[in-house]
Amino acid sequence: MKYYEASVKQVLEIPTKRGTKSKVLRDRLLVEGEGITYVEAKVNGLMKDNPNEWEITSIKESRIVEVVLSK
Repeated sequence: MKYYEASVKQVLEIPTKRGTKSKVLRDRLLVEGEGITYVEAKVNGLMKDNPNEWEITSIKESRIVEVVLSK
């Protein structure tokens, strides 16, 4: 199993005194998967209920070989 880094860009609409302002957030997700198509499907499933406008900007194989979880 390999790890992939998925970059996701979100556009948030923030209310201000003069209307709304757009703010762009860029997040990176570490996803364990079998390939880019699988990772894209996982990210889409994770973000499907997100009310903001978002898009996957890139997916690349990570140099991370293992994640050690604390108990």
